[in-house]
This record gives sequence, structure tokens and C-alpha cells, in this order.
Amino acid sequence: MQISDEKLWGLCLIGDKEAFREIYCRFYSLLYNYGSKLVSDKDLVKDCIQDIFIKLIQNYQSLSATPNVKGYLIKALRNKLYDTLEKEKATDDISLYEEVFVTDELMPLLSFEDSDADNRAKHLMQVFSQLSPHQQEIIYLYYVNELKHDEIAEIMGINYQSSKNLLFRSLTRLRTLYLKKIDYIQKK
Repeated sequence: MQISDEKLWGLCLIGDKEAFREIYCRFYSLLYNYGSKLVSDKDLVKDCIQDIFIKLIQNYQSLSATPNVKGYLIKALRNKLYDTLEKEKATDDISLYEEVFVTDELMPLLSFEDSDADNRAKHLMQVFSQLSPHQQEIIYLYYVNELKHDEIAEIMGINYQSSKNLLFRSLTRLRTLYLKKIDYIQKK
């Protein structure tokens, strides 16, 4: 029987290194995939994940209980990536790192048996790439990571209602772009 994330986190609060190892193993791929969508530098993502866990282990006494370990770690990674990029901003423009929110995980969710539906899914992915990074991120967090609005709000540093509004606006924009694309294709 697998121990729950919350119980593991409780063990981390008392400095249990095995619990930290287990949390790391459980969430590494999720964190790596998420971080890779925010920035294109894969090594930076790996370094930030390592830094987060080193800091957690070193400062376990100052950690507090959380009912949502996944959300806590995603937010920590997001903040760490943006803090690191902000420090590098003196030499680089942070917008260079926000060029694309890659969405490999969405395509399998949209794949279908018949080729017509598969073509529609491909068109949807093409217009998805036209959304802003924040719009892509909220759709990714909500539909791929299956997070709730309160969790997304915390991760993105916005309030609950803003999370709902951003998702609604993102889906509306996605729908508009998709319908324009389909209309354009049909007129060809």
C-alpha cells in the first residue's frame, strides 16, 4: 500500500530523508514536464528541481503542513524558475524564455480513431500554440494536471476568481481561433 502524499510530507516535516526521496521520485517527472513547458532550457529546469529539494531538505524545520503537495511543489518550481530567470535578466530578456508552452501531453488526450477527428485535434493543437504562455499554462494545469482553481491560483500567484476568468478567456480565445481555422480550411 502506497503512503499518501500528505503523510509523506508529514514525515518530511520531521526531516525523514527517505520521505524526501519518495516525494522526489513521485513528483520529479511531473515537475520536469511542467518546468519544460515554462522554459526551453532543460538543464535549468533540472537544476531548479534539484535546488528546490536541497532547500527543502536543509530547511525542513521551517516547512509547514500542506494538503496539496503537488501544488506546493509546482508553485515552488515556478517561483524558482522565474527567480532564476529574473537574476539572469541583466544579460537576457525574460520574455525569451517564455516563447512556447509545449504541450505534448495534450495531443494524446485529443487523439481519436477516425482521421477526421484526428485532423481536428491537430488543428486544435496548432491554434493552441497561438495562445499566450499564461493561457496555455492554465489550460495545461487544469486539464492535464487536473488541478482545481484554488490550486492553480496559488501556483500562478493569482486569486481564485482570476483563475476561473483566465481559464474561461483562454478557452474562449482557443474556440475563436479554432473556428477561424476551420472556416479558413473549409473555404480553401
